[in-house]
Amino acid sequence: MKNSSNEKFSGLSIYVLVIGIVAFAFGCADILVWAGFSPGIEFGIMEIAGDDFFRWAWGGLVVLMGGVIMLSGAVKSYDIRQFAKVTLGALMVLMIAATDLFARFCESIPAGEDSPEFFNSLGGFIGGFAPPYSPAILLLPFILVLVYLAVRYDKENQ
Repeated sequence: MKNSSNEKFSGLSIYVLVIGIVAFAFGCADILVWAGFSPGIEFGIMEIAGDDFFRWAWGGLVVLMGGVIMLSGAVKSYDIRQFAKVTLGALMVLMIAATDLFARFCESIPAGEDSPEFFNSLGGFIGGFAPPYSPAILLLPFILVLVYLAVRYDKENQ
């Protein structure tokens, strides 16, 4: 991540810029669907349902602000202060993605109402992790790259 030149945009900066724009757009979409501008969005493997205030309004606000913070750190992101902003924004999106995954995990444990068993079968449990996914879960692999870079940077400078 060390860059000795005075480039304004590096490969990392462009990556962060794209992820920040997508996080900002997903956060706006979460809030707009919750506010009632759309009954819901389903596009490919992504779904925004929008019926829960704390997940879609607050979660959308956290993803939106994470995108804004990543965008503010995108220029010269190889600088430690700018990359700290990027890492903070990435961790905000990571929190929402982790809570979405935890919710999927908890929803997959009990069997359906029509089943006589309380616990779900292994196939039903694994089927609970099938698409559609929330926008934060779709951003998760790209956010984990930024978290990896932050951990690697920390290990290089110890």
